[in-house]
Amino acid sequence: MMMILSTVKRSLVYIPTEYGIAIVHTTSKMHLEKFVLILSFVTCVLSSKLLDQEWKAWKVEHGKEYSSFQEEVFRRKAWEATWHKVLKHNQLASQGLSRYRMGMNKFADMTPAERTSRKCFHSNRKSMSQSDVPVLHNSRALNIPDSVDWRDSKCVTPVKNQGLCGSCWAFATVGVFESLHCIATKELVEFSEQQLVDCDGANDGCCGGLPEKAMAYVSSHGVMKAKDYEYSAKQFKCLYKPDNAVTLNVTKYYVLPGEDNMAVSLALNGPIAVGIDASDDLQMYSGGIFDGECSTEPNHAVIIVGYGTEHDKESDEDVDYWIIRNSWGEDWGENGYGKMRRNENQCGIATDSSSVDLTS
Repeated sequence: MMMILSTVKRSLVYIPTEYGIAIVHTTSKMHLEKFVLILSFVTCVLSSKLLDQEWKAWKVEHGKEYSSFQEEVFRRKAWEATWHKVLKHNQLASQGLSRYRMGMNKFADMTPAERTSRKCFHSNRKSMSQSDVPVLHNSRALNIPDSVDWRDSKCVTPVKNQGLCGSCWAFATVGVFESLHCIATKELVEFSEQQLVDCDGANDGCCGGLPEKAMAYVSSHGVMKAKDYEYSAKQFKCLYKPDNAVTLNVTKYYVLPGEDNMAVSLALNGPIAVGIDASDDLQMYSGGIFDGECSTEPNHAVIIVGYGTEHDKESDEDVDYWIIRNSWGEDWGENGYGKMRRNENQCGIATDSSSVDLTS
């Protein structure tokens, strides 16, 4: 008797697992829907295990501990949303569709609403003619370098961290005075942000402030050294001691309307303080020239320590940028620094800028 053997078409499918590559034989009898279901399940398991490992490593790196299981679940959910946001953005950056990259920094377990609500800056956005602070207009005819970076002068103190206190205005003010004092005297001294937080009645301590008001305070009172009045990230009773304060010879303090004025003042005088519309995107920034979304209002103060121009190969154009020094610690951005678009008033960077003149 003759037997007829039917042939069954077989193909090999390769599925990655944590132990290597699994080879699965599929036949025409296996429904495509069933195979897709299995593949989806394996992918979900692998993705979950990967995120578990990433989550544990991230908590260790940033020293994160939570008060309850419920809080950790909430923070893990927010962290995962950030993880997907950062991954998606960096894919776009790799394709040349964005000039900056994001990173999973210490803000990653916050929700977007929490990140954008971290306001520490009181805007002075009104007509310059209405301002109580003098306005400085620099001559555009002045020749200034194509690029400036005051870090090269060794007159910029290490990056600091304001913590949970809304004291960015104090850090921006003190950062300007530290650099200008060093430029005038050749001595780099770290001054006290805590003195401004506790003692400057024109501003609101950990609830925000304005650098030009703080400049007026320092002009009248001087400022103590950081080692004599240490930062605590909270507002306390004023412990200012006039005898321990450094008297700074301030000839004037002023606001700088427009990016041309800012560039001239920065090049010829030194770092300046600015207010910006810091967004959720900016808080996750890790490097490059920031060209992301901005918030809808000014909420943060930083100092500008330099400027320059970079050629973008993708668009074949030159991109002007500012170099900002932030007060979110060295683990933000490029070791605490970042680059923002220049000559576009990006994130309102040219609307609230101020500085002072010192003599030795």
